[in-house]
Amino acid sequence: MSSEYYLHRAGTLIRRRALPFLRILVISIILSLTTIWAVTAYFGLTKEQDRLASNLELSVIIRKDMDTTRIFSLAQSLREYQQIQHVKVISPTLATIEFEKELGEDTDALFAESPFQWSISFALKPDFYDHQTVSFILADLKQKEIVEQTVFNAQAVGAVFARSSMVLTLGLAGATGIFILSLGFLSYVFRAELLQSPTEWFILQTLGAGRGFVAIPHLLFAITACTLGILSGSGISQLLRMHYSTSFPWIMEIPLNWLLMAYFGVLSLCFMTAGITAMSVSKGK
Repeated sequence: MSSEYYLHRAGTLIRRRALPFLRILVISIILSLTTIWAVTAYFGLTKEQDRLASNLELSVIIRKDMDTTRIFSLAQSLREYQQIQHVKVISPTLATIEFEKELGEDTDALFAESPFQWSISFALKPDFYDHQTVSFILADLKQKEIVEQTVFNAQAVGAVFARSSMVLTLGLAGATGIFILSLGFLSYVFRAELLQSPTEWFILQTLGAGRGFVAIPHLLFAITACTLGILSGSGISQLLRMHYSTSFPWIMEIPLNWLLMAYFGVLSLCFMTAGITAMSVSKGK
């Protein structure tokens, strides 16, 4: 009998109070889209940092007049590091060609003899691109007899990652602000809907009805609106993902479990907000 009453009463509230129902639904859509935006921003910046890390190279300058066998042996030993993604050996001839291509001039007109030496450049895997790993590898290389010097622009790398971290922090802060504001507005709209039935609440509580009995139909009202809103928001977000997937292919690489956890999290917060609001209003009556 109670469950039938709750469902019937909740259905009546939905039919009679379409505007508050629509408001809660729209707020839930905004919450859903904001959450997915935050997840997408985080994943996108993570991918960007991985791309930057894979393009950041460390160089090893080889001493002059070293045997090429020893040079390629050192390159092979670098390939055996689990932290290193790829290794490239650069001969003086190749370095000259690349220099001339960049500068647009013949090096013979600039230098009496080639200033370039054998070198080895390598890049770390994104997961290992941190100060500790870089310092360890460079310190190990400096002990090699054939190594003249190592080249690594730590300041430039730090600036790149600091800028990405700043953008990520600002983006997540903005999403959090919108999320908190939307939850507050959800509570306000639901509270306003609850307070539209003062006579009903007074009569039921006078007859001895508990707070839960009075609040549950209104709670079902809010839960239905939130669920429909989040389902609508998830549908909209999927359409947006497909629309932008041609320009940003990585959008489709966002793990499904991330999205499901985001939807479940926002749904749980909406339910919790609705429940706290309903019980606080019924307690005040």
